[in-house]
Amino acid sequence: MSEKYTSKWSKAELQVKFERGRKAIADGVKFQMGFLQPDGGYIWDGYRCDAFHKQAYSWNLVGENEAAHRLLNWIRDNRIREDGSLILVPTAKEKGMTMNPPQSPDDANIDIYKHCWTIQGAHRLGRFDVSFPIYNFLKTCQRPCGGFPLENSMDHSRAMTTAWAGVTAIYFNDLEMAQKCMDWCLDVQEQNTDPEKYYFSTDDAGKIITDNGNYIDIHKTKQCYWEVGFSMILANRMYQITGDKKYLDAVGKWLDFLWTCAEDVWSYWGSGKAAQAAAMYYSFTGDERGIDAAVSFIDFVVETQVKVADKDGKYAGGLWYDDEPDILLIYVDHAACFSGWVLDSISYIESRMGLLK
Repeated sequence: MSEKYTSKWSKAELQVKFERGRKAIADGVKFQMGFLQPDGGYIWDGYRCDAFHKQAYSWNLVGENEAAHRLLNWIRDNRIREDGSLILVPTAKEKGMTMNPPQSPDDANIDIYKHCWTIQGAHRLGRFDVSFPIYNFLKTCQRPCGGFPLENSMDHSRAMTTAWAGVTAIYFNDLEMAQKCMDWCLDVQEQNTDPEKYYFSTDDAGKIITDNGNYIDIHKTKQCYWEVGFSMILANRMYQITGDKKYLDAVGKWLDFLWTCAEDVWSYWGSGKAAQAAAMYYSFTGDERGIDAAVSFIDFVVETQVKVADKDGKYAGGLWYDDEPDILLIYVDHAACFSGWVLDSISYIESRMGLLK
């Protein structure tokens, strides 16, 4: 975008919107914490067993560290295998059953994305007894092309997982792995030549796959905008580390693409990653598209937060949308990850504008 873009919001209006966003996240965290079990676990009757991965990260953002440490103790003592992989969906053996042949960890849904969330949440709290063993396992899952699959048994890499693994590597000062992830993302960007579609998965040789339905179509709503958003976040982080402008240029190209997408590009449950990345980009460049992108997502969160009680009938802070299953997992999962996208977006914008709550 060659001409200068000016945000439509005044500083006073932003302060009001940001305060509403902070309150929505505070309510969302209270909602999540209502399901923490007495033993520190995050599983209860009727609730699936692999949705604890974002909670420590989310709770740390608002200072609920005691609860986060209790959860991390439970993960350390109950949910890490000898090889460092997380027990998300237990194998038959881990459930106390017998099967012939026995299940391998791959069959038990080794979700790389969820491993990355757990690692980052633990590392932010200095819980190296959790983050290091899982990270050492994560490193074994990177493909020769530099990408990461969503699940370890899959035969293709995708942007969401690769970029989030790259950010995870930065937490460990593992710039070699982070650079491989970044190079994969940049190569995918270069291979995308259709201005109306963005393909976000590759084979193990690093060639984009165009026939599996994994792409963003600018003419459609409710798209997986996060696939570009995570790549933007990693590129922003690499710019922070290196000062190399090529990473900002890449973020700008991804932002240009998203600006051509459908009207819900910044106001959909999958918009938060890109909105945060746009806010980061604004803090580095002054490109005020980042303000409006982040504000649109914050408004979306505030306006769509639903009044749903936790297991004890307390709090109202979950989030759910009509193109998803109406199950508790969705309410809790969105409340968890929206914490970062909203609060970090606010922080990056305020750091540039000098706003304070």
